[in-house]
Amino acid sequence: MDPSVWPVVMDYSNRLDPDPAHARQVCRLSLILYSELEVLHALPAYARDLLKAAALLHDIGWSVPGKPHHKASRDIILKDTKMNLSSVERKIIAMIVRYHRRSTPRSDHAIYYELDDLAKTIVLWCSGILRVADALDRAHQELVICISCTITHEEILLSCNCKSPIHHDLLQFKEKSRLLSELTRRRITPFFLPC
Repeated sequence: MDPSVWPVVMDYSNRLDPDPAHARQVCRLSLILYSELEVLHALPAYARDLLKAAALLHDIGWSVPGKPHHKASRDIILKDTKMNLSSVERKIIAMIVRYHRRSTPRSDHAIYYELDDLAKTIVLWCSGILRVADALDRAHQELVICISCTITHEEILLSCNCKSPIHHDLLQFKEKSRLLSELTRRRITPFFLPC
């Protein structure tokens, strides 16, 4: 991606996201997970920047009252004229943000279905990773310092070193990790360890 994108992304995050520190934490965790899971996703190198932008922008839609924030974030990105993105980059980032919560792509989601197969794969994997990273900072307290993944045939164990104990809702985590679990065909199990 064009380097001139990053100051605009950061400006949007700082101005429109009610908790930009959470977005930065989710971005950091997303990029760790992306690297840890490379053996499974095998995405092209440029997908990392698309995930990074989406993670920083995933909550900017909270600035739009009366609309679900994941859809509002998507719309802000699609309508933006300041970020120097290609049309495909813009759509991929918007779709990653759109699918960071709730539904996954359906046949009536036109923008997703305009993408080619590789772009759709990037959207799915990056959305799945973003969902898990978002769940790991659900309380917006930036407690997870680092993550390492142990990948087996049935499971991905997320060892999360934390500043202090995390009281995690495992049902919520299971829901947020479902997309990544489906893509990897493995359970996603977090372990929270004190530093």
